[in-house]
Amino acid sequence: MLKRAFIITLGVFSLFYSTFSAAGLPTPLPEGIKGALCIVRVDNKLLLVNEILTGQISLPGGTISAGEPPHEAAQREVWEETGLVVTVGEALGYSDTAVFYDCVSDSPIVAYNTQHALGGNTLPIWFAPHYGVEIASAMLLQPTALKAEQYRFPQQWPLVSEMFTRATNQPASYVRDLKEAAPSYRQIGLGWLAASQSWAAQSQMLSSIAMAVAHLAFYLTTPALLLVVMPLILWRFGRDFTLHALFAVTVTSLLALVAQQGFAMPRPHVYLPSTELLPSSGFSFPSASMAVWVCLALLFTQREGGKEWGKWAFGTIVLVALGQFYAGAEFFSDLLIGALLGALVAWHLLRLQQKAELDLGQLFASPLVWGALVAVAVGLTFIWPLPVFSAWLATLMLMPLLVLMWRKKVCSLTQARALVLIVVLLTLNLLLTLLRTHFSSSGLYSYILETLRYPSSLLVAMLLVLPLCKGRQA
Repeated sequence: MLKRAFIITLGVFSLFYSTFSAAGLPTPLPEGIKGALCIVRVDNKLLLVNEILTGQISLPGGTISAGEPPHEAAQREVWEETGLVVTVGEALGYSDTAVFYDCVSDSPIVAYNTQHALGGNTLPIWFAPHYGVEIASAMLLQPTALKAEQYRFPQQWPLVSEMFTRATNQPASYVRDLKEAAPSYRQIGLGWLAASQSWAAQSQMLSSIAMAVAHLAFYLTTPALLLVVMPLILWRFGRDFTLHALFAVTVTSLLALVAQQGFAMPRPHVYLPSTELLPSSGFSFPSASMAVWVCLALLFTQREGGKEWGKWAFGTIVLVALGQFYAGAEFFSDLLIGALLGALVAWHLLRLQQKAELDLGQLFASPLVWGALVAVAVGLTFIWPLPVFSAWLATLMLMPLLVLMWRKKVCSLTQARALVLIVVLLTLNLLLTLLRTHFSSSGLYSYILETLRYPSSLLVAMLLVLPLCKGRQA
């Protein structure tokens, strides 16, 4: 009898313990769930992120790694994308491929009181691990302020809006700016920036001129400008100097990008969001675009040997610097150090030209030189697995093939053919942009398309130019 009572008592305790243990285990997920996302409700607004690769607005979250509990995946993704540490609560719902959790931040959430074009409040997230890599910015936004087609997965937006009403609300602290978080010399730059924008705003004409300069600088610093510049260099200066310029652009860009990752200094509008007049993201010290502009300008000026080139180059560089600063994209210190970096690279290349025993035409037409740059790009991509380094690696992998095919040929373009090549390359670039928009729901496809954007342009240029080349005469 006692034995039977003991067994019953033991069974009750076992049932009681197993019930509570099961309650602490993750809820089994439906089949096909590959992603985990967080619904973070703050001051009755939804936490959203702007993605760089897809160009879309999304919830913080991502793919569940092999063997990773889904709730931990959601927690990890929120930290990587926004810098917030959250406690993951119950599952609010499911899509065909993802689970949505109710998440609450473990620390107070700070947002800027300035509202952007969508009516949301930007969060300071420059310390987040994936800031400037996958994520351009984060914001608090009323779900009713966002149209379904503006969300990365439009068909899921009604579900997200409904789950938002059941999520745990938490307070937010709003601040005007975070200038005090910037280094002291950058605080001075922020003061100059705010003063210059206020001064220009006093006159409609001044404001229009300043914005025109800012837009000009925006287009002159986009990487797609190389699709215009390089065919013009090939037409004007020929094959050897084109390879010289490509080498200079590659080395300068990689040095600037490495420095940006090392210093991790955000752009002015990150501290003072009201100063952002044109979109920009990532780190800005040193300015990669200014470094490339100064390097090429010095090489062109030395090549032509005339003061006229120098005047035009100097004027363009000044316009770019003023436009980037006025738009809140870069500090003057970013631009200055970028200019010094570009000048340093140009100085070393010009010194190589002075060595009589060295033929730069043969040097930059050597597959070994470009193979060395490929090895450097492999190392950088391993250290920083960022899309920009992957794109450089993919582009550089084509260069040894290009120089092998060019090495024993004389290649030149007429002005008309150079213009045709520019139109073809810009059209291809536009098509890739449209494709990326079409596949914006897939991070993988967006990554592949962005990585192949410039390698595909280089390949098309090779196929169009090589038939026009002639063999060198002995």
